[in-house]
Amino acid sequence: MLRRLNDLWIFDPSRWPAREVLARTLGILAVGAFLIRRVLQLQAFPGYIADVEWARAWFTPLASLPRFLAPGPFDLHSYYGHFGYSWNEIRVLWITRLMIWIVETAILLGYILAFLTRKPAQAVARGFMETVFPLILVVLPFVIVMTDYTYQEWFPERSRWHMTGLFVINGVLIAAGTANAIGLLGLRPAFTIMTEARAFVRTGLHRLVRHPLYAAHFVIYFCYTILHFHPATAALYIVFVVGQTIRARNEEKKMAAVFTEYEDYRRTTGMFFPRLCGRARE
Repeated sequence: MLRRLNDLWIFDPSRWPAREVLARTLGILAVGAFLIRRVLQLQAFPGYIADVEWARAWFTPLASLPRFLAPGPFDLHSYYGHFGYSWNEIRVLWITRLMIWIVETAILLGYILAFLTRKPAQAVARGFMETVFPLILVVLPFVIVMTDYTYQEWFPERSRWHMTGLFVINGVLIAAGTANAIGLLGLRPAFTIMTEARAFVRTGLHRLVRHPLYAAHFVIYFCYTILHFHPATAALYIVFVVGQTIRARNEEKKMAAVFTEYEDYRRTTGMFFPRLCGRARE
């Protein structure tokens, strides 16, 4: 079945002479759309506290936009004040939410920069597993995030574990998101969505692990799976991790075929976690 898919004309790179221009254009447009949506969602995430009430007037003209594009305002102070949380606790929560917004917005900007500055592919993507499969994996995390927010069902607002859990999750999201942004900046010349060999990067975070972005994604979307926990989202997360592992191995085969020094890098550097001792076994 997979061999038949690979033989379809649509997966033949020679039939797409302008594939690089098309990929860059579509990639930048897609990321740009997410970036605009992130800005429009500011009044819902991180939301409002008394210190930023002045910003409400900026978003008033957006009230006529669809809610999926520009959600209504979320008053974090009134919501959590109702459950007896202190002003300092609410302010810290708001600050961590703002930091998440900043880091995730920076990642989107990083993707646009990567699309603009990446090097031409020395070995292009071919077949279903190198073209469509990675694109499917890109979509899966968004499915998780778009499901219902269920955190409060497992940790009700009146439970002190609710706020403590949010502080921990938000802290992990900030750390993993920062690692993602740093890794993305280092990967820029080799950045690709499909399975292609563009450049061999082994500086920055890539000195420690071969796939720092995927490792960061595992942590980030584990946190979002907790926040949107449901048997379906848990299953999607498992599929995502397995799929990304397969994707990473496919990329490594491509890289090893183009860059002779990559095999030594693979043997001496961990796949998703730093190698503490011995030789990498992946």
